[in-house]
Amino acid sequence: MSTFLTSLEQVLSAEHRPVLFDHDTWHSTSELRNDVLRVKQALWNAGLRERDEVLLGLPNSYEFAVVYLALLQSGIVVAPVNPKIPAAELERVMTRLDAKAVIGSQVQADAWNPVLCQRGFDSNLNVAISPAGTAGTSLPIVVSLAPLRLSQTTESAPGTAGDDDAPAVLMFTSGTTGKPKGVLLRRRHLLHAVNNVILSHQLTEFDVAYCILPLFHINAQVIVLLSTLLSGGRLVMVDRFHASRFWDDVTTHRVTWVSAVPTILSILSKQQSKTHRTHYLRFIRSASAPLSPAIKTRFECSVGVPVVESYGMTEAAGQICINPLPPAVRKAGSVGKPFGLELEILNDEKHPVGPNHVGEIVIRGQNVIEAYAGAEGQHADSRWDGWIFTGDLGYRDDDGYVFITGRAKEIINRAGEKLSPREIEDVLSGHPSVDRSAVIGVPDPLYGERVVAFVVPVDYEVGGKGALVHELAQMCKNSLANHKCPAEIVVARSLPVGPTGKVQKHLLRDAQTLHLLA
Repeated sequence: MSTFLTSLEQVLSAEHRPVLFDHDTWHSTSELRNDVLRVKQALWNAGLRERDEVLLGLPNSYEFAVVYLALLQSGIVVAPVNPKIPAAELERVMTRLDAKAVIGSQVQADAWNPVLCQRGFDSNLNVAISPAGTAGTSLPIVVSLAPLRLSQTTESAPGTAGDDDAPAVLMFTSGTTGKPKGVLLRRRHLLHAVNNVILSHQLTEFDVAYCILPLFHINAQVIVLLSTLLSGGRLVMVDRFHASRFWDDVTTHRVTWVSAVPTILSILSKQQSKTHRTHYLRFIRSASAPLSPAIKTRFECSVGVPVVESYGMTEAAGQICINPLPPAVRKAGSVGKPFGLELEILNDEKHPVGPNHVGEIVIRGQNVIEAYAGAEGQHADSRWDGWIFTGDLGYRDDDGYVFITGRAKEIINRAGEKLSPREIEDVLSGHPSVDRSAVIGVPDPLYGERVVAFVVPVDYEVGGKGALVHELAQMCKNSLANHKCPAEIVVARSLPVGPTGKVQKHLLRDAQTLHLLA
């Protein structure tokens, strides 16, 4: 029997109480359970069975939670994707999995129809979820079936079964430095990841989480949705982050914690007129992208809510490190300490290094995959003696706090000197007129690579961009060794980022992209 599925069933079978807010109403545990059971039966009737792979492309919503939980409890492998991806990108995703069905909204199903028809899919099943008290506002859901699927089965769908080694979620890494890798998370990975989050965040049934990150990402799925449900807490759902309503929602629903990304913290730190309102926030968690110490300080000073920086990845089903909650020590610039898993830092010869020595971070633990899915799992450079290489460089200080210095593939080699973009970005982001920055290495005939920095001003339309470049160059000269200073600083309107705020640096290196950003 699966401990993970049993835990989910206990949550859904709990006494009637509010559990998830969406569609302007609180949905109860009994309502959620009934809808999950109904969708499970519909999936079974459509011929979907345990270990079948199903692509899920729904936006943040009560319906996502219902379908996601129904797939997990049915033993179906769920592959969540951005519901807004164009048909061409959907085609690339479909080549990476053996999808027996594609689940999305009616609008998205229409947009994806050319790709699905080419693959023989048939939009012949509509699953209508009608939350109580919200007639007419539910999201129409379409299940497009692969050819030769069974249908109109009269048997009842089986109950919770299977063990914790069964596959549960198939995801693909963000691909910030290249081709995404397939990550197959088993029930045991999810179970241990959720337990780590509950313990490290000290979550209880009195907590209210605010889901503003996309649910097709591991952060929102495990750290926000599953951890909130299994801790007995409540969840406020929104389709995406809305700066104009953030504080109203947090205050109205007495939200106690939020999982966010640095971009969101940067935006909120500028809303000083909004932050005097009464709220119940214990902390805001920052992850998914590097947090500049300058943004952290600005947010905490203007808002008065502690920021808890953390570090995670899909391969660990979410969390790897986290700073302790207040009043324990939170170190600026650090992602905290490993929680619930093992972490080592290796040199180029794959030997562990001591404190304050930079190397590549490797991890292993009960929430960490043992290998990548598909062909990537056979690559020797992805594993080491049972450990998974993260691709991140960093070091631990004498107290065991981990500091990320950059991505191994993003390290700049200037005349033999290895430079970390993160160190330079922290200096640039410290300027009060800079909203965010990104540093890359570009080919140079003399030095091999030269440092190019991109900065997005707080207000691009304000003049004085030449003065800003001069000030930034002087800041770098005062704070960095000469060989680390950018050879060029480009003032850009925006940077190419993924859905969780990570800068897509492989796109920055594209000549056409460089031209468009300036």
